[in-house]
Amino acid sequence: MISNRFFKNFLNLNRIPSFSVSILFFFVLISFCKKENSVSNLSLEQGKSDKESKSVITNNLSQSKPNVIWIVIDSLRGDIIGNYNVTPNLELFAKEGIQFQYHLVNAAWTRPSTLVFFTGKYASANPVNFWDYPTTKSEVQAFYRSEKKPLPKVLKDLEYNTVMVGNNPFLTDKYGLGVDVGFDELYDYSNYSEDTKKITKKTLEVLEEISSKENPFFLFLNYNDPHKPYTPPPGFTNRIQTKEILDERKLNYLGEVAFVDEELGKVFESIKTKGLWENSLILITADHGEVMHSSHAISPFTGTNTYYGHGQDLFLENIHVPLLIKLPKSNLQKAVQSLTRSIDLYPTVLDYIGIPIPKSIHGLSLRPIIDGEETNKRTYYGETRFTQGYGEGKEFLLQRSYRFHELGKFWQGSVGNEFYLYFDTTTDPNQERPIRINHMGSIGELKLNAVLEKKIERFWKQIRSMEPKLPLYHLWVNPDLGDTEIQISVPSGIIRLANLPSNVLAEEKGRSVKLQTKEKVPFQISFEVYPDVSFPEFKIWMGKKQVAKSEIHIGYFGVNLSACSKDCDLLYESQSFRPIIHPETKVHFWKEGGQKKSYENKQELGTDALDILKKQGYVQ
Repeated sequence: MISNRFFKNFLNLNRIPSFSVSILFFFVLISFCKKENSVSNLSLEQGKSDKESKSVITNNLSQSKPNVIWIVIDSLRGDIIGNYNVTPNLELFAKEGIQFQYHLVNAAWTRPSTLVFFTGKYASANPVNFWDYPTTKSEVQAFYRSEKKPLPKVLKDLEYNTVMVGNNPFLTDKYGLGVDVGFDELYDYSNYSEDTKKITKKTLEVLEEISSKENPFFLFLNYNDPHKPYTPPPGFTNRIQTKEILDERKLNYLGEVAFVDEELGKVFESIKTKGLWENSLILITADHGEVMHSSHAISPFTGTNTYYGHGQDLFLENIHVPLLIKLPKSNLQKAVQSLTRSIDLYPTVLDYIGIPIPKSIHGLSLRPIIDGEETNKRTYYGETRFTQGYGEGKEFLLQRSYRFHELGKFWQGSVGNEFYLYFDTTTDPNQERPIRINHMGSIGELKLNAVLEKKIERFWKQIRSMEPKLPLYHLWVNPDLGDTEIQISVPSGIIRLANLPSNVLAEEKGRSVKLQTKEKVPFQISFEVYPDVSFPEFKIWMGKKQVAKSEIHIGYFGVNLSACSKDCDLLYESQSFRPIIHPETKVHFWKEGGQKKSYENKQELGTDALDILKKQGYVQ
């Protein structure tokens, strides 16, 4: 229950205008109820209080205390280990543990992919954009508010020592490129040249230090090589053995792989000699692959030259990466053929250290697959710039999408055709011969096999069901005459009508919609702004007279539109509640969906951030 002290403090807010107090009370009440419900549900679900739960978890940890070592090799494709003679140490590791041979990441470049690692959620489920490199202050603050339990914080709360060593500028909010996910110690080498040996040296120092401590540890090790530009030290390309004709870029890429593999050999040796190997859960993977097939040189989704690059599509060579796991206190050796996803790694770590897996995450623990108990096949959903994708087994539907666009130098607000590409990689392993569907509504014109047509339509519906819902805008009109005209417009994106009475005529022109009716009884229309990057404006005429702002009410409380002229976004919100509309109201407008957008262009990057991105080949 809400305390008496809360009501006394609330009633003392007599200097705030009455409608502002009402709004403040409403959102505080909803937030409190949500918090109460979440605590109650957690207690009911676990059958104990938070204090008791933590005590049980801590006791479990004291009995086993597995360390967690998570190693990421940036840009390492899924077809490299075991080929080309450049990964002897990784091959030995694979033989000693579990090798997942069809592992796909759910995002195609480093920042969103890393956040998938640490949250177990799709990239679009957190506020940090995956469209452009800068992160605005509003995005960073929203991440800290909404994502309370990224993996480093979860383990830190359980008395793990948490350390990150590597080259990943997106794991700090220092440069305006990323967010702080909560490591106790973070050694980032993104602003250093020749960082690989420095990362290994620091890792060996960290292992020396934490091996002497009683608490378990979480070490996240992130090598940037073989990320472009590919500049291997002399001699490493000489190790390559293949009948494949290699161009210079792939030759140097493989040289960097050989270089990182040699450095990992040193790390593996240190883990073993310090007695940490047996009681450690060790994961080795990559954040994305690399485009090397000439048919994908120019991305069909962005039009960008992405040859020997990534992040512009969801082709298999961009999302198929290695996954190797060694379980704590286990010598299990196994090869897994079935589909797994990067959203599954977060719950897998929690599962093997005995932590309850939150229901809010999208991934599933890999333990049922490892134990041979999984009966259902996992499906794939991914997101990156201009692209969404869904897959089952070896079949994929990729969509050119504006769903997650952000205004800035790369996109000025226009929305074009969103086509679809269907692939069956069993018969087309390099994804060179897609079935192209320009509009899903016209798929029948392709005269496909009926079974295939239904499958593609089902894949399309899966994409729609798995993406976050757009906010929905509602406009309720009570006409006093039989001739009403409504004009709605947005500066960026397009308007998509979601609900329209049959007696209201609509003329849609992308960024604007004109509605007309002779209806004399109240009616309601609903629409989305796609993508959600700008706030709609509207004007209404009844007869020949424009409805004044003083006659328009907004949001849950029906605040008069003329009462606010600046920073009024919250006043439009109604969450999932329909406002109580007064019978004499002429117009009521409200927003449902709650995904608060800042509606601002991205900030300019600082010199340090630009230097890092140039050094790592992100920008020219």
